[in-house]
Amino acid sequence: MPKVTSLEDLHKLRAQLREEVTQRYDVGTTVVVGMGTCGIAAGARETLLALNNELARREMSANVTIDGCIGKCQFEPIVTIHRASESP
Repeated sequence: MPKVTSLEDLHKLRAQLREEVTQRYDVGTTVVVGMGTCGIAAGARETLLALNNELARREMSANVTIDGCIGKCQFEPIVTIHRASESP
């Protein structure tokens, strides 16, 4: 991360990071991994790493993000996939 020494540097960094985030969401597919305490205990961290590694290996683009507990602890780790072509 570049050193921020002025307000102008801060504005440039903000614009750059905003562009990177926008590009991640523009790919259309979002993968959400439940990372509540129950999910983490059931292997959600390993699931998240495996998803990121597999997407990179296959050179596929997706916005991979995390979520908290949704109250279905017995099913953890939970992965939800939202495709751009389908309405939620």
